[in-house]
Amino acid sequence: MNTFYNKIKIFSPLFFFPLTYIVGIAITELFIFFFTIFLIINYKNEKFPNINILLVLLAFSLYIAVNAIIQIPTNLKYSSIFHFRYVLFAISVYLFFKTYEQSKINKKLFLMIFLLSIIILLFDSCFQFFVGENILGQKLSKFGYRVSSFFGEELILGSFLMRSLSIILWYLFYIKIDINSKKFFFIIFFSVYFFAIYISGERTAFALTILTFLSFVIFVSNLRYVLFRSVIVFSICAFIVALTNIGKEDITHRMFVKTYKQLLYKNANTDKVSKNILKDKDLNFIDKIKDINIFSPNHHGHLIVVKELFTKNLIFGVGPKGFRHYCRSVNFDPPKGICSTHPHNILAQTLSELGIIGLLFYLIFIVFILRIFFKNIRKKTTNHEINGLLVISIGLLINLFPFVPSGNFFNNWISSFLYFKIGLFIFSYKKLSN
Repeated sequence: MNTFYNKIKIFSPLFFFPLTYIVGIAITELFIFFFTIFLIINYKNEKFPNINILLVLLAFSLYIAVNAIIQIPTNLKYSSIFHFRYVLFAISVYLFFKTYEQSKINKKLFLMIFLLSIIILLFDSCFQFFVGENILGQKLSKFGYRVSSFFGEELILGSFLMRSLSIILWYLFYIKIDINSKKFFFIIFFSVYFFAIYISGERTAFALTILTFLSFVIFVSNLRYVLFRSVIVFSICAFIVALTNIGKEDITHRMFVKTYKQLLYKNANTDKVSKNILKDKDLNFIDKIKDINIFSPNHHGHLIVVKELFTKNLIFGVGPKGFRHYCRSVNFDPPKGICSTHPHNILAQTLSELGIIGLLFYLIFIVFILRIFFKNIRKKTTNHEINGLLVISIGLLINLFPFVPSGNFFNNWISSFLYFKIGLFIFSYKKLSN
């Protein structure tokens, strides 16, 4: 019993793992390292979850490592060689919640501390938007005067909140909180939550939040009342901000006007805009549609480079993190393609860096999640365990959504979030299948 209690005491901080991003990615990496080592030392005789997707993920990690060793000649390969650490971390998350469930620790207290931390972040974000600096005196980010709260110059507030949404809801279902019995609190909470994502100015995060909201409302009946009313309150707030322009950032211009211009204006110099494609009299309708930018001129340029790299390396791609290493070898000039550290789209990165084999792994994982998701949708129940599985499945699918710009898949920030959710998914899946 003492051994069990010591394990759960040491494991307990893992509940707050998403909050480590606020402190800094170095702390996040320390968490992953510590709990992976703790897993190896203390659970070496534990029967790991018998689930095929873990074998697929381990095979995927092996493929990434071998591909990096063979194709990447620089130091970029080392983090890819140890990509398997994220799979071990996902297992650590699974084992934590499996052990945590049997403990007598006050789970609601943990949840309250977690939610309080998020509430402080939300308050600070709104404070910075309306005042110009947050409660610590950090001003709006100099990169376009963007709201970033405690993240400072790292413009990841919206992405963090978007990725955390399914985790928060999973926690609520896991601890069996009746959301509708506390509807006033949660309507206000999620209204401010959506507003903070909006004022962060992260258009991809905002678009994926809309997609997440629609998925939750359609598939998770317990969330409809609260989330639908939260969006109404948020929309009223966003409309008032747009009408009065009371914030320190012109968020309406960035979210809508700038997006419109990036889609429909074309220029050889991607730092400027010129003619509106739809108003170009020299183009017929079909050509106008073809000339619309995919996301933006820069994103469009990345995808042109992806096409070049993929067609020359169909099977294996150019290696993990190879986009930044190899794209300069493609014969292009600025109007035709643009180099970057990554192609800013998860599907494009998979194709260019991991080839068709990488694409197969990506599709196998998506199909597995969808199969489990729709299998449990058919049960038509308000069971907390099923709802938890549904929200974390949606969270995983949204994070892997291929038709919007995205971060670097091999970035530790993205991978840590993804595999933490995989651990939650495995726990929920195994609990329902037992």
